[in-house]
Amino acid sequence: MRIVLCDDDKDVLNLLEKYLQEYFSSCRLAQPVYSEYMSGEELLRTESRGGMEKVDIAFLDVEMLGLSGIHTGARLKKLYPKIKIFIVTSYPDYLDEAMRFHVFRYLSKPVDKKRLFRNMKDALYQLSIDTSEVSIETKEQTVIRSAEDIVMVEAVERHNCVITIGGTFESVNPAADWEGLLKMNCFFRPHRSYIINFKYIDSYSHNSILLSTPNGDTYTAYLTRRKYKEFKDAHLLYLEAMS
Repeated sequence: MRIVLCDDDKDVLNLLEKYLQEYFSSCRLAQPVYSEYMSGEELLRTESRGGMEKVDIAFLDVEMLGLSGIHTGARLKKLYPKIKIFIVTSYPDYLDEAMRFHVFRYLSKPVDKKRLFRNMKDALYQLSIDTSEVSIETKEQTVIRSAEDIVMVEAVERHNCVITIGGTFESVNPAADWEGLLKMNCFFRPHRSYIINFKYIDSYSHNSILLSTPNGDTYTAYLTRRKYKEFKDAHLLYLEAMS
């Protein structure tokens, strides 16, 4: 894992790295590679040369001399689509602009260590989902897909259809296997015939869930009434983790 820190204040860079080292140590996780930059131009110049590990997480100051953190973050998103970007600033006026390119979190200066730790936990969880790959076994082939691209699994007669962003596959694995494979907080089994991904929920009622994808496809899953509260609570926890 590689984390980049970009701020024109060296004291802020040192404090952020100190807090991050504390976080990974407290969680007994391997320390990532840290790269520090004092300008957006320097950061992007280094990344455009290649030869470095991809960037997983970036902490960017908004107001720097030269290229702003907003523009630096937008360029990083194009280089690394799954990157989690933290905007660190004393200027909340930039919030709307930052959200246009899907900033993961917005942290105010001075950085609160407890809040940073909570948000890092969420970032690592989301990265684990984004980078998790699932093997879909069909009669003809084995297809590898990112877990986040799975919209839902539907039991149809004696078969399980795995609906993904890139198409639908008829899996030879039973539903119980799929429940084990998708043991992540973004997945939920609302009915014995369905496992759904919270990411694609459009709306729901007491007995059904409507899911929609970015390309306009829509799907409906049944929701068992006795599972309604459990589903709603799990969905709220998911939304809190993503906000």
